[in-house]
Amino acid sequence: MNTRKDEQWLDGELRRVINTSEPQFDAEAWKRKHAGAYEVLTSRGRKTLDVGFRTNGRRRLFVGTLAAAAVILMGVAILLTPTPPQHQPEPGVGAAAKATSPADIVSMIALRTAYRRGGEEALNQQLDKALNTLGPRPDGLSTLQVLHDLNG
Repeated sequence: MNTRKDEQWLDGELRRVINTSEPQFDAEAWKRKHAGAYEVLTSRGRKTLDVGFRTNGRRRLFVGTLAAAAVILMGVAILLTPTPPQHQPEPGVGAAAKATSPADIVSMIALRTAYRRGGEEALNQQLDKALNTLGPRPDGLSTLQVLHDLNG
């Protein structure tokens, strides 16, 4: 007996016993064979879809209404909340008046306070005071000495 012939014979016998074609699902035949189960499945699906759609639509309407109400409520709360009055420092009490070192005289806080207190005229007075206090420096001073003087 030839080995090649035995393999072909075995392959043929396996193909004959085992169906090697791709299985095809016949939905119509299954529906006819299991009509009761098919009816139960389709009735459950319709019921769930109908109820789910109505509930989902109501839920969306409720959430939308709730969101709109929240936005309106926040807008009213913002409009009706009184704003705190702006704190205006009294003349002569600002940071410029309390300045203890030359660096405090020319700080942005001191200059801003002077401007708020009296506009450009007060700002110019503050800058004049800083110039008189700090004054022109001789050329012999180093940058380290200037920084040391400013830091106190």
